[in-house]
Amino acid sequence: MAPHTIRWGIISTGGIATTFAKDLLVDPTTRNVHDVAHKIAAVGSRSVASAQAFIDKLKSFSGPSSWGVQHGGLDGATPYGSYDEVYADPSVDVVYIGTPHPFHHQNAKAALLAGKHVLCEKPFVMDLAELDELIAIAKEKRVFLMEAVWTRFQPIAYAVQEVLRSGKLGRPRRVTAELSSCINMDELADDDRMIDPKLGGGPLLDLGPYPAVWGMLVLHQHPQNQDKEPQVVDFSQRIYKRNGIDEMSAFTVRWEGLAEARLLTDFTACTPLDNACVVDCEKAQLIIDHPLYRPERFRIVPHAGSTDDIPKETEHRYPVPAGNGMHYEADHVARCLRDGKLESDRMPLTESRIVQGWFDTVRKGGNSVLKDWPHTAGK
Repeated sequence: MAPHTIRWGIISTGGIATTFAKDLLVDPTTRNVHDVAHKIAAVGSRSVASAQAFIDKLKSFSGPSSWGVQHGGLDGATPYGSYDEVYADPSVDVVYIGTPHPFHHQNAKAALLAGKHVLCEKPFVMDLAELDELIAIAKEKRVFLMEAVWTRFQPIAYAVQEVLRSGKLGRPRRVTAELSSCINMDELADDDRMIDPKLGGGPLLDLGPYPAVWGMLVLHQHPQNQDKEPQVVDFSQRIYKRNGIDEMSAFTVRWEGLAEARLLTDFTACTPLDNACVVDCEKAQLIIDHPLYRPERFRIVPHAGSTDDIPKETEHRYPVPAGNGMHYEADHVARCLRDGKLESDRMPLTESRIVQGWFDTVRKGGNSVLKDWPHTAGK
């Protein structure tokens, strides 16, 4: 049987959209996928020339993505000088939103109102009110909506959960997870998206989804968890004086009756390479390598004096065979659309709401210039 092919409309032509589009063009069989496939039907940018340049760039790449070019993955891809034209294109099944996060709400809302399915980059939006409006529109229009937290769909994420759910490590007691990036903020231009307040700059929103995803996978989805609304119980921010964004944000989330996750993002320090996330359990620690957005190794390290259940440290590797790893979430979306689903069971909207609520708590409770960000819900 031929694979079910999904036709994508790509919104924005920046770095994240380039990575996603390249992964759509990787041969699915390299990751042992035979039931779904991908095609890029349209690209939207601020000008037709910019969209065409994006398509031409994809055609020029060597490596894994060249397979898709050779097998029709870009055939007939239409460059548009506006996003609305992508939303109106009948050849587009689903729209990928890759714009900076302050624009996610307006871009996703327009796509949903046009009746398109939507995969929107993380963080989903800037404020929970915006997300709730998107969810309401998706339900009214009966279209699919999902946040693009690509880490959830990588093989290592399933493997980590399988170990923890087996019970062999015992009950989880604490999670610490960090994604930091030691960039020289002083050398960045004022309008660099990493630090520009108008683009939602700062590590909380840019990096925060990745420590958060491990808290959700490890604790929220743990079979012993009964707390469906985990809350931020403590947080701190350090402010970058040049323009008032956060340069560091740390927060603790508690799942009552189970454990806590201590989550850290920082632009002034680097993530420890071999222990970006530590899941402390009764019998051992499960330690995940950096980078948290796409780790390829975890270790199980027994506690001193542990029982024969875990006699020694073991290493477990899950490399991405080809591409960057965003194609796993694209495959999941394709299967959801093929099966007529309006929501993902792996990345449910309820869980996006939980994490968005954490970001709102830290952002609104802190002292950055984003504290009183005016959301665009209802506009």
